[in-house]
Amino acid sequence: MCLSGESPFGTCVYREFAKTDSATLCFADHYLAYCASGSMRLEIDSRYFFLQPTKAVWIPAGKQVTTQIPNSITCCSILFNTAQFPEHNQNVKTIDLTPLARHMILHCRRWAVEGCMPDKTADSFFKALASIIIERMDAPTTDWIPRGQSKLVARAVDLTIERHMRHIELVEIASELASSERTLSRRIVEETSMRWSELLRRIRILAARELLANSELQITGVANAVGYSSQSAFNKAFKIESGITPKKFREQFNSL
Repeated sequence: MCLSGESPFGTCVYREFAKTDSATLCFADHYLAYCASGSMRLEIDSRYFFLQPTKAVWIPAGKQVTTQIPNSITCCSILFNTAQFPEHNQNVKTIDLTPLARHMILHCRRWAVEGCMPDKTADSFFKALASIIIERMDAPTTDWIPRGQSKLVARAVDLTIERHMRHIELVEIASELASSERTLSRRIVEETSMRWSELLRRIRILAARELLANSELQITGVANAVGYSSQSAFNKAFKIESGITPKKFREQFNSL
């Protein structure tokens, strides 16, 4: 069943969701998914997208989405009228949100579906927010993980996500899944176009970006928290995934 917004331009969905294993839905309008608190995982087109307070996921109308909420969250998301956006915005994208964009999204609570009816002020505000979101979509992030097609690869990716914060090797996962390391390695490349080491690196750096943007941990603490015992190895991995160093990322985010 598809859900639809009622505003001529946009509406806000603001509510708390309890922990749940999974739910599948789609939207008749474009959907900007945002967690004001907590985090969740979205599965779209055989990819995992990680939704955290510093990020949003743009979901075009009609896309089927499977959600997984490991702990309770507060959702403050926006439904945009499909007629208001050009064709180049019809792909799923993860975007880093500036503090301004986050404040504007939270301000939209006053026009939540359960609240007051939208008005001209709402339309003007949603249009201003849309302009910021469109600008951010021109520089999407790589905050997604390919899930794979088979049960074997999908489970291997899930186990890697669950255990990324400690020392982990592919042979361990292969043994647990009753597969050889060589076979599992080959299947992962075939189904995700990434080596397992590249998947692990991306998973860890996704977690690191959130900690750098949303915590007071020192960079060495961030490195340890996401599974790196070496500061130099962490810096190198971060630059490969993000194009800049962890220090520069934090400076840029705080200056937005």
